[in-house]
Amino acid sequence: MKNNILLTIFLTLGVAFTVSAHKGHDHPKTDTAKVDTANVETGTHAEMPAGTEHHQEEEMTAHHEQVMGKAPFSDFPTLHPLVVHFPIVLLILAVLTQFLGLFVLRKPLSWVTLALVALGFLGAWVAAGFVHPHTEQLTEYAAWALQQHEKYADITLWTALAALVLKTVSHFFLNMKIWAEVVIFLVLGVSAYAVSSAGHFGAQLTHIEGVGPQGHFLEMESEQHSH
Repeated sequence: MKNNILLTIFLTLGVAFTVSAHKGHDHPKTDTAKVDTANVETGTHAEMPAGTEHHQEEEMTAHHEQVMGKAPFSDFPTLHPLVVHFPIVLLILAVLTQFLGLFVLRKPLSWVTLALVALGFLGAWVAAGFVHPHTEQLTEYAAWALQQHEKYADITLWTALAALVLKTVSHFFLNMKIWAEVVIFLVLGVSAYAVSSAGHFGAQLTHIEGVGPQGHFLEMESEQHSH
């Protein structure tokens, strides 16, 4: 009973912290009345051929009408960002449940950890092998960040696989001996750190180097098939 109360308190605090952290960062509203006047002020638009600006406005309007609401998967230049968040969340949760399982509710939490590790490894495998985008014409800094991102992604994949094998053996054959569970916790700790680092460099590529948004610096699917 005491263990159940402790677990309930821990999970409640975790959910409350997550919700409050999200509320603390309200998304700014987009002012649709504002227009980018940089080109107007500098006179750049005067260099465009006649009718080009009007044609671009029509294309933007048509695009916005097409993607109004929930965009279909086909509109994304790559599905990598949609998939990669699953292993990030699942593997970090797995190391937390594994740690708790060393002290309370060992059998139930062992099942939870096993499921989280299995799904986390599957997500990392899909993100790295099936929806990993191909890049082109990267700057020196972007190429370095991509190299770091892929290095930590590989570490994530292999440590998640090792943790899955070890957890399976410990859960079904070793009756969750404490030494085996501690080893699994350490391996999962490395995996959680690696997936967090991969996510950091992935965010650096996207939000600082500009790789990915609207397909920038990415080989489109048609280009990949032509190679």
